[in-house]
Amino acid sequence: MNTARLLYIEDDPIVRHAVVTYMTTLGYSLLQAADGREGLEIFRNKGADAVLTDLRLPKVDGLQILDAIKNESPDTPVIIVSGMGTIDDAIKAVKLGAWDYITKPIRDMALLEHAVTKALERTALVRENQRYQKYLEEEVKKRTAELHQAQKLEAIGTLAGGIAHDFNNILAAILGYSDLALEAVHDNSQLKSDLQQVKTAGKRARDLVGQILAFSRKSQRERYPIQIYPAVKEALKLLRASLPTSIEVRTNIATGPEKVMADPTEIHQIIMNLCTNSFHAMQEKKGVLDVSLGPVTVEPVTVEKKEAERSRDLKPGPYLRLAVKDTGCGMERVVMDRIFDPFFTTKEEGKGTGMGLSVVHGIVKEYDGSITVSSEPAAGTTFELFFPVTDAAGPEKTEDDVPLCRGDERVLLVDDDPALAVVGERMLKYLGYHVTSFSSPVAALQAFRAAPDDFDLVITDQTMPGLLGTELATELLQVRPSLPIVLCSGYSSLLSREKVLDAGIRAFLSKPLSIHQLAIEVRKVLSEGEQV
Repeated sequence: MNTARLLYIEDDPIVRHAVVTYMTTLGYSLLQAADGREGLEIFRNKGADAVLTDLRLPKVDGLQILDAIKNESPDTPVIIVSGMGTIDDAIKAVKLGAWDYITKPIRDMALLEHAVTKALERTALVRENQRYQKYLEEEVKKRTAELHQAQKLEAIGTLAGGIAHDFNNILAAILGYSDLALEAVHDNSQLKSDLQQVKTAGKRARDLVGQILAFSRKSQRERYPIQIYPAVKEALKLLRASLPTSIEVRTNIATGPEKVMADPTEIHQIIMNLCTNSFHAMQEKKGVLDVSLGPVTVEPVTVEKKEAERSRDLKPGPYLRLAVKDTGCGMERVVMDRIFDPFFTTKEEGKGTGMGLSVVHGIVKEYDGSITVSSEPAAGTTFELFFPVTDAAGPEKTEDDVPLCRGDERVLLVDDDPALAVVGERMLKYLGYHVTSFSSPVAALQAFRAAPDDFDLVITDQTMPGLLGTELATELLQVRPSLPIVLCSGYSSLLSREKVLDAGIRAFLSKPLSIHQLAIEVRKVLSEGEQV
């Protein structure tokens, strides 16, 4: 059944009636006009899928109609139906873009039907090709944008790797001296509490650097069953100090036994990103930031469930629901649909990268959870996050709960950063070891060659002038093949634990190290040496 609409312009009523009657029987919808001006008016007001027109018409002739239609609607096929035109008229019509030229009288209407059918088929193909071309252009733009984003992420990863070594060295000093200070404070004074906060912040910074590096290398972060209530409370405590007093913070954090397979630093990052985003939405005026966290049970979805609940796409079961609500400026739908896109931001230049919510979305999805947002302009915004509860058992003790492992062996410590050499020496001496430290790997090698049996263990940094840690280890092992060596590094993209161990080095540790990590690893390596 034909559903196309045709416009037939013909001043002879008998011919017009015959063509209209025939094409109507074929299922076409026909518009008709008796002169050129009327035909153009009908076309412009009502449109047509194809136009059939005589050449010799009152007021406006067929070639003018053809020229006008091709200028205004190039894809609309025009078929000339004329008995008075010349060969020159036919040639001119074809040059102007006529699809076909049929002469009157029309002895076989099938010729007209064939011409219309083929014209409409060609038009359909042209339009389909245009749609496909537009789709390809959009895909090219989309893939190009994704490539640019990937290049930006790669640049971020390269930059992160470049600064990680120096930044981790700074953190190593902060954590090292914090540990030493905490060991010297034995009461429950405010000083001890303050030092513990310094250490906690340092560990968060250490974990955040590790997270950035893991992101740049597309590797998985270590996740384990944890109660996320303390991590949320801690993040809110840190955030409260940075918010103006015009922002009221309300919290409703549960204290149940529920655990989530997660990384504490990632939970911390989620809270900081969401709450900072809310703060930016309220910074022009007073506002309320409301954060709640508690257990919920997701029931099987039924037909009666509202669309908002279905959109969470969660499996039935127990979850922890985190809600972050603000009374800020809110968002239009067009903005809300894009807020999780990488690098999309409505903030002024220099006030946001557009990565915060994208990172939050990625973390939640990797947890097999869900994140939804609801917002109205001038009515605030609410983020709802659902984390699946796990029955798996988490670590029973933290490193701070384990007694320090001690020893009295002789350690050669090498680090080109004098501050780290000093703090490393002090930590090892506190653990009972006899330590000789060097900030020059060449000087350390000379001292070892002079008395290779004076040392039970060597701990060396990797990135040092003169000799890399791995090069120093090779020289040391040539003198004494059974020497236990521990290699430390703030960051190196060229190193892997497997390569280090294959080179004969006993352990590979990432900076910054806490005194507990150092104690455990040193005792482990020395014990393995004793067994050999």
